[in-house]
Amino acid sequence: MNRIIHFVYSVPGINEGFYLKVISKLNKYLSLIGLGIPLIANNKRDSIITNKWPLRSPYEVTKNVYNKLITIDKTRLYHLHEKNRIKFTNDDIFLGHPHFPQTNGVKSVTEYAIQSKVRPKKLAIITPLHCNTSINTRHINKEYLNHIDNFFPNIDILFGIMGEYWWDQWDNSPYSHWKSKMVRLDMAINSAVYEKVKFKFSEKNQRKFLFIGINDPTKGVSYLSELAKSFSYGTFGWVGSGSEIKNVYKESDFRNLDSNFMRKIAMKYDFIISPSFGDANPTTILEAMCWGFPVVCTPQSGYYEDSYRFIIKLDDINQSIKILKNLQNMSDENLNKISVKARAVVQSEYTWKKFTSTIIDHLNISE
Repeated sequence: MNRIIHFVYSVPGINEGFYLKVISKLNKYLSLIGLGIPLIANNKRDSIITNKWPLRSPYEVTKNVYNKLITIDKTRLYHLHEKNRIKFTNDDIFLGHPHFPQTNGVKSVTEYAIQSKVRPKKLAIITPLHCNTSINTRHINKEYLNHIDNFFPNIDILFGIMGEYWWDQWDNSPYSHWKSKMVRLDMAINSAVYEKVKFKFSEKNQRKFLFIGINDPTKGVSYLSELAKSFSYGTFGWVGSGSEIKNVYKESDFRNLDSNFMRKIAMKYDFIISPSFGDANPTTILEAMCWGFPVVCTPQSGYYEDSYRFIIKLDDINQSIKILKNLQNMSDENLNKISVKARAVVQSEYTWKKFTSTIIDHLNISE
């Protein structure tokens, strides 16, 4: 069998800058006549070296899935903004991320693959997902979800990277008819890279909460600001990019969260907080669990409450403030138990082996 696996996701180093702008403009016109300039050399698609890629999403997804697929069969990698039209055989496998972010139905390699006259043996989509259609920023929004809905009848499988909360919400969403083809994937991280740094907690009523992320409405920064208003300034800190978040101390701009930096953070902060309105399954929460920080998050961050994770609710700020104040008085013994258990859960449940095995099993391709 001369089967080829075609995989489309985000590839670092080619998704920004002057080169991409020029190529994108050219491809806009070339696509009208069925042509496109590749962003990855065609003779290198099945032999890409990934060991120096940035250690962050979405590149970690690309790297781990691609490196698994190439152990099974010849695999070609494409960046999700490429305009290539793949020449399939009926034995091929296609696994692709739609063009993102989505504006006005723009098409790239995945959309062209779905429209191909020659259909591969399996045609699957993979993307982070939530079903909060009120979001109108350049994110997973109604326009992106409707874009998927337009071509959904023509795909075999939709791998949705999302937490259990969003999976449970799906039945009541405008896209409930997707469920029969959907496979839920829990986001994963390489826990060995994120060493435990949090071993000691601050004195009661002196504990601090850290938000990691961009200043974006989707991330719940307005809610974070309201929560912080009920505490002394400095109780809430922030690492990320964007303008000031009122009542929240900016600890650092966006940067590499290496172990040395996180050790310094661990000396000052005690909890990681995610007040998001719509996050599919953020890696920040898994990283925090590995580092040893107890996590406080909204269900809309993708995760439910558990013995090692605390939930605050967007529709009840008074109850959320009460929960945060209770955490200020939790015993060090309990916090340390949570810290240890959370890391163990990531090591056993949120692994790349589990992530990639789920894909392989549902694509029905043998290892």
